[in-house]
Amino acid sequence: MTTEMAQEMEAKRERIRRLIPADPGESATAGVNHLAVFAKDLEVTAEFYSGVLGMPVVNVTANRDVAESTHMNIHIGNGTMLSFFDFPHVPRQRRKAPEGVGGIMHIALPMNTERLDGVEEKLKVRHVKYQQIGGSLYFKDPNGLGIELMPAG
Repeated sequence: MTTEMAQEMEAKRERIRRLIPADPGESATAGVNHLAVFAKDLEVTAEFYSGVLGMPVVNVTANRDVAESTHMNIHIGNGTMLSFFDFPHVPRQRRKAPEGVGGIMHIALPMNTERLDGVEEKLKVRHVKYQQIGGSLYFKDPNGLGIELMPAG
């Protein structure tokens, strides 16, 4: 990176920092209830999250908006869900999403270190590609969603 580029990046960061209030107070919302994600195969997704990551499936229902779709909730902790939806009748909804603006880079989830070691072993056994960076495991779920499992506290 050139000196000029580095200066431009730092100037942008400073403009954004000016938006940080002296007293941030409370947010207008109460946190995340669920993240809605398109799924190619709900059974494979359920097995991956429950069997490999230890995150239970807690609900499976018809999608209230589309009769041909199923809605499945995976509990990821603190009352937050990953909600997976399949649309087997819509071919474009079955493709993995391209990387880019508006897409999710990854979802970072803290996990007890002992459990994290167990997940790493399960990823190896199942030949799931992953990277370990700074103690965190980075990998893609069966739908191409980026997950970071980071050591908890």
